Amino acid sequence: MKRTTHRLLLFAFTILIFVPFSVSAQPSAWPQTGDRLVDLKACIDYLEKTGNLVRVKSEVDPVHELAGIAKKHEGKKCILFEKVKGSSFPVFMGLLWNRDTVGALFNVPREQVPFIIGAAIGSWRKDKSAFPPEILEKGPANEVVVTRNVNLYDLPAPVHALKDGGPYFDSSVVVVNDPETGMPNISIHRIMITGKDRLSFLIDPGRHLGAYLDVMEKKGKPLPVTINNGVGLAPWLVSSVPGTGPGKANIASHIVGKPIRFIKAQTVDVPAFADAQFVIEAEILPHVRETEGPFAEVTGYYGQQDKRWVMRVKAITHRKNPVFHSLLSGQEVWNAVGFTAEAKIFVTVQQKVPDLKAVYLPPGGCGFYGAVLQLIKSREGVQNDAIQEAFKAFPSLQWVVAVDEDVNIYDPVDVEWAITTRFNAKKGFLILKDQPGHILNPMVEGGLVTKVGVDATAPFPRTPAFERVKFKDVNLEDYVIE
Repeated sequence: MKRTTHRLLLFAFTILIFVPFSVSAQPSAWPQTGDRLVDLKACIDYLEKTGNLVRVKSEVDPVHELAGIAKKHEGKKCILFEKVKGSSFPVFMGLLWNRDTVGALFNVPREQVPFIIGAAIGSWRKDKSAFPPEILEKGPANEVVVTRNVNLYDLPAPVHALKDGGPYFDSSVVVVNDPETGMPNISIHRIMITGKDRLSFLIDPGRHLGAYLDVMEKKGKPLPVTINNGVGLAPWLVSSVPGTGPGKANIASHIVGKPIRFIKAQTVDVPAFADAQFVIEAEILPHVRETEGPFAEVTGYYGQQDKRWVMRVKAITHRKNPVFHSLLSGQEVWNAVGFTAEAKIFVTVQQKVPDLKAVYLPPGGCGFYGAVLQLIKSREGVQNDAIQEAFKAFPSLQWVVAVDEDVNIYDPVDVEWAITTRFNAKKGFLILKDQPGHILNPMVEGGLVTKVGVDATAPFPRTPAFERVKFKDVNLEDYVIE
């Protein structure tokens, strides 16, 4: 998905479009966004008021039809399905498939969203005790409580692609406590409904949840979790921030400038998001594996079926009038991962390479596998340093292109132009063989893949041969043009 950015409230911060964002910026200096970053319903209301929402009033089948309609709207306005066959709950999609919309939700130009997230990460790392979480007995997410005869099929979880194995929770945030420290951790996983009270799901290698399960399986005990559907945009985004570990829900608090609220669950000793639309309370069963998949994945291919981990559902709570949140595994995922990965790469790499100005993970790289780095070169060779540091900061990357500050990293034509006119394969091609890759990419074999870096920067110092053509900047509103 495209990456989202926050616009700073003060005029002085508008220069962030041209210079790197300072990760020491404090939330109090950020634009006011009300509740739309923590409450999905407030977000939907804002989208409608600003003309960024369409409503499907016809009844739709959650099996294939709903996703088929959503696919026609991908990249445009968000979409709300008011009548879903077999369920009394509407379905909302498209929150992250348009970067301009995300920027509007943050009240900044789209290019600044990763900088806002990056600043929140930096602020959180400096003071993890700020914004201590509130854990309430009651909240919007448990206005209705079902602990007997739970039935996941009452929820309008869609079956998206034609060969998907079943209905999925694909945008829900899983909360689990570290069994050693008790600290909560949040993450998103694809979770398939296999029965009224049963779920099977995938865990990518290296995830904290997998490590927690190893601990509990050695003890022969289940691992309790809450599955939170329809959380606010800020906590949803930070759940994808790589390499931050337990406590990262607090990054969302640093984004919005106030504590993110939690509630106590009914049947498990794990908190849930108080402002979620639905909460599924469950426990992951030790040493039990059942069929999960196929599922339309971020790569545009199907994640294959296999025996995977299993949850048993103990309770379902929700708002009085909830909205189910789902997403398509295309631009939304690319943007969700892209926004957070861009923030992580920028914050990490700029510490070692101050020449780094901006980072973009374009949709062609599926938000995981490719990155474009924009640099203000102070010396020759800094571009190679930045490329190698980017690979270290986000190991899922398979290709990285470095360009100069006069190249628009959000325009694929401009990036291709830079490659065509500034890349020399004889000396600007970096090859890293047998590097760890992401398991969902079919080109990764045995967990390894060859990665490439491309130096598409002009020589330093810039010679006249590399001076870009410029034209006079005019305002078309000053002219009569018919």
